[in-house]
Amino acid sequence: MRKIRLSIAQKLVISLGMLILLSFVILVSAHLGKLYDTNLRESELLAQTESMAYTHQIVNNLGETIAMLETLRSIMDQMRQDQVQNRDYIVRVLEKVLEEHPNVLGVYTLWEPNAFDGKDALHRGKLSYDDETGRFIPYAVRTGDAIEVLPLQNYEDEVAGAYYQIPKQTKRFSLIEPYMYEVEGKQIPMTSLVLPILDGQGEYLGMVGADISLEVVQAQVEKIHPLGGYANIVTSGNRYLANGHNPELVMKPYVAWPGEEGDLLPRSAKPELRYTSDAELSGQVFRLFYPIPIMDEMWHFETVIPKDNMLTDFHKSLVDSISITVGALFLMSFIILYLVRVIILENIRKVIQVTSAVAAGSMDHKLDIQSNDEFEYMADQFNKMIDHRIETERLIEYQATHDLLTGLPNRNAYHRYIENIMTSGMPRPEGHFVLLFIDLDRFKVINDTLDYGSGDKLLKQIADRIVKAIGAQGKVFRFGGDEFIALLENVNHLHRTLMLAEDVLTAIAEQIVINERMFYITASIGIGIKSEMKPDTGDQLVKEADIAMYVAKKERNTSKMYSPSMNDVPKKELMLENSLYKALEHGQFTLFYQPKIEMTTGRIYGAEALIRWKHPEFGMVSPLDFIPIAEKTGFIIPLGEWVLHTACQQIREWERMGMTGMSVSVNMSMLQFQQKHIVHTIERIISDAGIRPQQIELEITESIFMDNAVHTLKVLHELQNLGVKLSLDDFGTGYSSLSYLQNIPLHTLKLDKSFISDIVSDFKKQMIFKSLIVIAHNLNLKVVTEGVETQEELSIIREHKCDAVQGYIYSPPVPAARFAEIYLEHNR
Repeated sequence: MRKIRLSIAQKLVISLGMLILLSFVILVSAHLGKLYDTNLRESELLAQTESMAYTHQIVNNLGETIAMLETLRSIMDQMRQDQVQNRDYIVRVLEKVLEEHPNVLGVYTLWEPNAFDGKDALHRGKLSYDDETGRFIPYAVRTGDAIEVLPLQNYEDEVAGAYYQIPKQTKRFSLIEPYMYEVEGKQIPMTSLVLPILDGQGEYLGMVGADISLEVVQAQVEKIHPLGGYANIVTSGNRYLANGHNPELVMKPYVAWPGEEGDLLPRSAKPELRYTSDAELSGQVFRLFYPIPIMDEMWHFETVIPKDNMLTDFHKSLVDSISITVGALFLMSFIILYLVRVIILENIRKVIQVTSAVAAGSMDHKLDIQSNDEFEYMADQFNKMIDHRIETERLIEYQATHDLLTGLPNRNAYHRYIENIMTSGMPRPEGHFVLLFIDLDRFKVINDTLDYGSGDKLLKQIADRIVKAIGAQGKVFRFGGDEFIALLENVNHLHRTLMLAEDVLTAIAEQIVINERMFYITASIGIGIKSEMKPDTGDQLVKEADIAMYVAKKERNTSKMYSPSMNDVPKKELMLENSLYKALEHGQFTLFYQPKIEMTTGRIYGAEALIRWKHPEFGMVSPLDFIPIAEKTGFIIPLGEWVLHTACQQIREWERMGMTGMSVSVNMSMLQFQQKHIVHTIERIISDAGIRPQQIELEITESIFMDNAVHTLKVLHELQNLGVKLSLDDFGTGYSSLSYLQNIPLHTLKLDKSFISDIVSDFKKQMIFKSLIVIAHNLNLKVVTEGVETQEELSIIREHKCDAVQGYIYSPPVPAARFAEIYLEHNR
């Protein structure tokens, strides 16, 4: 027997015809029950909708209140960090926010003793919001139509003021259970929203809170009568915050729902509904328990409606509904048949054609349906989806191959570019592949002094300079945070590569101005070279250029071309690291001293102590090689103590030789300043040597403030009180800021040799040099210029009244014995 094949339209018509016929038969018998259920569900939905509206308003009001508290906390925390605490200003802010938030009864802040500004003793009973302790405890509260500022009460009473202890103990947002509080002799029921105020270490400093009057909330809830019922608000502690049926239950425990197996206490974070009996109303009631999330806390909005109220429309619409249903069935049957035959089949055919093409990977097809109905809307949305998918694929491709900050191709784009070279099959001209690996010097130190936006601007400017310097000679990629590479192809003359690297270094080293601050940044460049392109050439170029850059980093602001001998550099560093402690024990370290010359008299008045390491295998090891290792391993701490001890003993030895009044400057590391007993250690070393503290000058850099600046500044003031002189070293090396000069207790400002590089021919540098000396002198600072090598430089320095110099023009760093000879010869 032949199988009958029906089309989709035929199946749909037959199915709908049968459904309509079956529905008509069933409707007569089931209509009454369905109408009953529908009316009940509609009433439930309406109750839920109204509950959602009420809870949404409550959440919004509480959200605004919490946002206001977070703003207040941020203002006070910022004032404390900036040390510009102002009690009167905060009180005015409390009054202002209370005026702007009519739903809030009162706003207050409560600080631990001396936690706000350390001036509690000056505010004991001083103003209306001060009590005898002087603690900062203002409470701005509505009294009638006015706002008054009063001191908080009972904040130390663990019983009467227990609500103040909760945020102090939990150190997180607290939603206080309803309580009574006295304002101007009147007991007011209220609840509070409280945010703790913590310091950077998470220690409790105080709190900021807002009070909400339960009388106001109760008045609002009493106006809510969903379908003739009433509403309640229940706290997370299961107490009535408001009761729309019985106000006497406010602040009392919540009455649980009667259940089949005992009383039920809803606690779910999702809406709960049930039909139960009610002690206050006769018959069954519909209960809806709707959650009100408030940060980590949860209140609930309870709607109670008599069941009979939910069926008022049932009897009224019963006859009309039956008549309408019968007529609608006939009309619907006719309309459905027409739509199926005339509209739906054609549109379905179009959908099938286009979706099949898209599924096969073609993005050139669009749905063309103009029926002014859901099919047309679906077609528009489908076409938009295709357009969005095409655009998304393009965007994903771009993001996968480009750095979003600079717009440069990224690491992934580099590897794809190399793959394209390998797979292109095109004959290539003669020449080398050259890769410049560009890494910014000390960028992290500079970036830590900036906000994210300024740091991004800095990177963008540097990227633009690199691209401009490379030009059409190569392709620039951004490899990481402060790493860039430039790939040059078909290079025939390697000396041009070195010249191009110098051009890049020069472009980067030009001053950058961001937010009215000047920065001088340098870079280190490693150069890798390959004569032909093989499968691993791309990775090998990066690896070798990276090694060469690592070697260039030791000198900074230079470029190095890779050689196989550079592969031993990491091995040498490991050997140096393992030899540090043995070197200190065996006396392999020694100090050299470079004279510092007073410009007005021409006399040697002091020296800078510079450490050297005579390694038994590597010979004299540069500090540029072993100081970074010492800082990385923490060995810089015992090494720094040895340097200070040796310098102090040398001063005492020179005084025995008649070289009186000598001062020696010693470089200090950031790690040393983070030691708890650094001041005691320095004092002990100086005392053991029997010299005066004024004969030691500690040279610091701005980098010591990058970690725990408050502790560092405290240490510097203690050293100043001890009598030790302080000098700011390396000023002008790229991250210097004049703002530091007014905050640090300095005696001397040392200008880096980069300030006088090309100063003879660069008039702008002369003006900058002169301006810095004037500023330093106005701040009572002595100025020392480092790295002076020529007579022309010395003449300009003397002309601009610099106080002292040091450099090879007088002497390189020399051993102590040779320094004594130079001192005696020079100062005769």
